[in-house]
Amino acid sequence: MTSYQPRVALIIVAYGHAATLPATLSSVQSLAYPEELREIIVVENGDGSCAELARPFPGVAVLEPGRNLGFAGGCNLGVAHSAADVVVLINPDLEPQPSFLKNLVAPLADPRVGVVGAKLLFPDEQRIQHAGAFLEHSLALGHHYGYDELAQGQFDVAQEVEFVTGAAMALRRETWERCGGMDEAFFPAYYEEVDLCWRLREQGFVIRYEPSAVALHQEAAALGKRSPVYHLFYHRNRLRLLFKHRSNEWLAAHWLTAELAHVRAAAEDAEIDSLIDAYHSWQQAFVAGRDPAEQPQSQPRERAHLSELEWTVQQVAAKRVIEPITFRSRLPLVSRLRTWFNRVATEEYLRPLIQQQNDYNAAVAELAMALERQRRASDAAVLCQGMFLAKLLDKGSSQH
Repeated sequence: MTSYQPRVALIIVAYGHAATLPATLSSVQSLAYPEELREIIVVENGDGSCAELARPFPGVAVLEPGRNLGFAGGCNLGVAHSAADVVVLINPDLEPQPSFLKNLVAPLADPRVGVVGAKLLFPDEQRIQHAGAFLEHSLALGHHYGYDELAQGQFDVAQEVEFVTGAAMALRRETWERCGGMDEAFFPAYYEEVDLCWRLREQGFVIRYEPSAVALHQEAAALGKRSPVYHLFYHRNRLRLLFKHRSNEWLAAHWLTAELAHVRAAAEDAEIDSLIDAYHSWQQAFVAGRDPAEQPQSQPRERAHLSELEWTVQQVAAKRVIEPITFRSRLPLVSRLRTWFNRVATEEYLRPLIQQQNDYNAAVAELAMALERQRRASDAAVLCQGMFLAKLLDKGSSQH
């Protein structure tokens, strides 16, 4: 490693991270990096609880914009209030190892390197969460190298990658300013770091994964991994990335068929519902000329009523298990005798029949749920095609 030690600004954008931020700040203050060469800035995007927790930590500057700027907006604000030569973005649920910072910024001594990302482990310190990242084309679904694998040295070599996660990334200030920082249209979160890396790659920079910069990361501590809100923002901004960087001709030739296949294969109810919400918000954007990030509907929509098939699924699920009815009587002795008689006389005969009926009921319930998922997937596919048609008819769609 080189002795390159620039002045560094560590930018931490917090939103509902009161439970994790103190551990992050404690770890940051224990970094093996000269204190006079680092500044720590916390941007409070939430209710003020994180700002209150951050102020007692020495050397921490707290910015409170008074509203949620999103991850990109919070990063841009933090960088604007810093004077350092290198910008380091870290999540408020990250616990970097002492050598993390010096190893993360060292590759930036090479002017060809635009962004450097770290090796992230899950809190158990055994499993890999991020060793660089790539997109599944043509869908732009993000994947991390080594995700959930046991760390056994298989990703200990630095390499060029398509993008690195915004949970822990470093770049020179001049590079940040050259590309205009993060695009705040990716509100509130997800894919803004992919967009940044794509833009820098287009300018000839290398995106570097540095395995010696190691940190523990909880992953999606604010929104919850695979929650409806997570899926909505993830897919809405996945589409934003594609619509920003790909032409309508490319989308028609490469993306649309793959997207429809993904909709049919998306078995999780939460993801199907969020895809419907994402398609609906973009369709509105193309029809009304209003960006989805500016629309009042920023949370997953609640359906006003159940469909007939959904109601049937609930009824079948509620009746999938049948059990013998216990004999009741006001006379306890009579009740016990009758229950004993029923068991002796009929239980051995009825038990297999009841089990067969329960197995049949379970199969019917699974079939009903599969049909309901298929129906909603079909709805999503129709809405996806309608959204893309609206995009083709929207002369200003390239501005989204």
